[in-house]
Amino acid sequence: MKKILIYEYITGGGLIGKKFDHSLLSEANLIIDSLISKTDSIVNFFCDYRYKYKNNKNAILITANNHSIIYDTDMINSYDYFLPICPESDLILYNYIKEINPYVDNMKFSSPKTILVTSDKLLLKDICNRYNISHADSYISKSKQSLYIIKDRFGCGCNNVRVTSNKNLEIPANRIIEKYIPGDSYSVNLYISDTGYEILTINQQIINRYNNVLKLDAINVNIYPYFRNSLFKFIEAILVALPGLKGFIGLDLIYNKEGIFLVDINPRYTTSMSAISKCKDRHILDYINISKNEQTGSSCKIKLQV
Repeated sequence: MKKILIYEYITGGGLIGKKFDHSLLSEANLIIDSLISKTDSIVNFFCDYRYKYKNNKNAILITANNHSIIYDTDMINSYDYFLPICPESDLILYNYIKEINPYVDNMKFSSPKTILVTSDKLLLKDICNRYNISHADSYISKSKQSLYIIKDRFGCGCNNVRVTSNKNLEIPANRIIEKYIPGDSYSVNLYISDTGYEILTINQQIINRYNNVLKLDAINVNIYPYFRNSLFKFIEAILVALPGLKGFIGLDLIYNKEGIFLVDINPRYTTSMSAISKCKDRHILDYINISKNEQTGSSCKIKLQV
């Protein structure tokens, strides 16, 4: 029986010394619930002493006095597999992986260099341009009044994303402006091993605009869009451009009649992955053990707080 250790930043001690409150807390709850639910593995997890699972028998309590344990690589390496889940915002994920990466040998994770590229929207844009991957800059609007997106340069998902029609706004260095791409929003969940990749699910994101602020309201997990077959070539182009991608990966996409456009790459376990066990007869952690044939499964919806 495999022993697995989970570090989810928000619930696992990343907020020690701060208020236990975060815009991504509801999504973090979904993620932890999916990972510690019934599984054939022994799953321990770092747990903020204020979190609801503080009395769980598999919780490793994190307080101000022992906060450094999340960097204890000897302890981390005592497990068969280590799964860190941190947001890309403010380079939190990059800084954590950069710190532990030279000393941890039991995690299947993207390289620090790759995480930096996927966390920094400007670096990712440069990679897309270099490898001819369709993204916001390559979209040509036919509308008389084009719209633009303003978002964090080192952001995470739909957090702090605004729509504007004024492309001449002064934007601070930690924000970027890019073209708004009309179309349907999707995410693709992958597990990338040393020998290839598997599409775990394709999901439709329900994103709405509230006073020009974009919010992710829900996710329809494990759907089968008609453009599914064209995804493979798109994914393979991304893997050529970023060969350092490994483990659980999420791609955020826009699809319209002009094709597929890359929005973001999440080099980590994502919220939509938390529903895979409900959609398929397989626990999400099974994907780290052995390669199995793809299962069709059913669809389900994740409702998110707005």
